[in-house]
Amino acid sequence: MMAKSTPWKITLNRLLYFMIALIGIFFLLIPISIFPNNLISPEIIFVVTLVLIIRNPDYVPFWLIGIVFLLSDILLTQPLGLNTFVILLITEFLRRNRLNFMEMLFFSEWLNIALLLLTAGFMRELLLIATLSEHMPTLTIISKVGLSIFIYPILVGLVNIIFRVRKAHKNTSYSLGPNT
Repeated sequence: MMAKSTPWKITLNRLLYFMIALIGIFFLLIPISIFPNNLISPEIIFVVTLVLIIRNPDYVPFWLIGIVFLLSDILLTQPLGLNTFVILLITEFLRRNRLNFMEMLFFSEWLNIALLLLTAGFMRELLLIATLSEHMPTLTIISKVGLSIFIYPILVGLVNIIFRVRKAHKNTSYSLGPNT
């Protein structure tokens, strides 16, 4: 059985998550790109957040996810709060169903994460359409989500190494909120 994280380790990993998110936002902001302009960037910060919620939800509390993605909305000049709202909905759904994800084999987990990423992408676009805002073409959404799904196993490996987390055993308890 895995031991519960100490408050010091939780704080350091929250800070590490925040720094990784800031670096990711910075790379999206720099005007010089090493990739061609037509290459769609995956949602790396979102995928890392999903991986951490399954592995150890104490590292990515609701408020930290909100700060990271609201900051991302502001700095990347996206519709303020829309991406944050969708991501908070998806992450809280995952947090509430985390025990099911812990029992899954990796392929099943990957498939379910793919469905969550696809749901988030289309939910974002439906909200943009409903508010008569400018939105991306469907092919662009599918390309972006597809690339995020493709890199999921790579990011799981990196998160396991960087944050030193693995899927917990069934009887390991983490704080899921006031309901538990």
